[in-house]
Amino acid sequence: MIRTGGIDLGGTKIEAQKFDADWHVSDKRRIETPTTYLELVAAVVDQICWLQKENPNLPVGIAAAGLSNPNSGTWISANLPANGMPFVQDVAKAAGGRYTWLNDCRAFTQAEAVFGAGQSKGTIVGLVLGTGIAGGVSIDGALINKGDGQSGEFGHMPISGAIIAAYNLPILKCGCGRFGCYETYGSGPGMERLAKHILGRDLTSREIEFGRSNPDISRVWEIWCEINAALILTIMTTIDPRTIVLGGGLSKIPGIIEALESALKRVAWRELTLPSIRLGTRGETAAALGAAYEAYHV
Repeated sequence: MIRTGGIDLGGTKIEAQKFDADWHVSDKRRIETPTTYLELVAAVVDQICWLQKENPNLPVGIAAAGLSNPNSGTWISANLPANGMPFVQDVAKAAGGRYTWLNDCRAFTQAEAVFGAGQSKGTIVGLVLGTGIAGGVSIDGALINKGDGQSGEFGHMPISGAIIAAYNLPILKCGCGRFGCYETYGSGPGMERLAKHILGRDLTSREIEFGRSNPDISRVWEIWCEINAALILTIMTTIDPRTIVLGGGLSKIPGIIEALESALKRVAWRELTLPSIRLGTRGETAAALGAAYEAYHV
């Protein structure tokens, strides 16, 4: 029996997953993300129709890169050809139904809070480190921010002035249009900018990952970890999570948990109890699972 359906809508692929009564994936279907808006709407509708083929009333949740502007209803995303468009409304109109939408990082957080590394852990924060930085907050398994708010856009909080001063970092313009966001140095591209500033060399994040036996590259890695530890400290002082669950491509770097924990001890107040930092366990199913779970409980 199919309980619900979830769609993971990213910049390169749209994957629909069917979940059974035990929340296991019973079937899935992946297509490429189109490059034009009308084709994108049609592709999402096609995946919805595939999910609901045997049950037109099947709850469907969609985890997408970006978020909906609560005032205008338009979509905000750098990774989808839907920026500034009434994406949610157009999909609903074309598919003939109402669907639950979550930002993909919020959906990751929901999946990990209910089924993964944050299970039964009180307040947890999902922190996705990749080409950008974002996440979400869950309290006792309930996501505090749904589809149209900025809570969880951790990468767009202003970077610590102490970090800027300590390493004489230039304040860079972020993709969001503002200056000095954590994402400018704490993301994958940010790691590369850091290497350029500190070493004067063009290094990819992969080259930094595999070159950490070199003292100079190791220093770049340590500073990058300290930047993200400062971000975690900011999250701690506002949300006080018991657990931080890491996701995204950079979370797969060997030793990242230990490196972040060590850096966090250096930047945090000594009296603070530090949160547990864990790797996400739901893998590539996380975004679709979190969205499907949310749709089922609407």
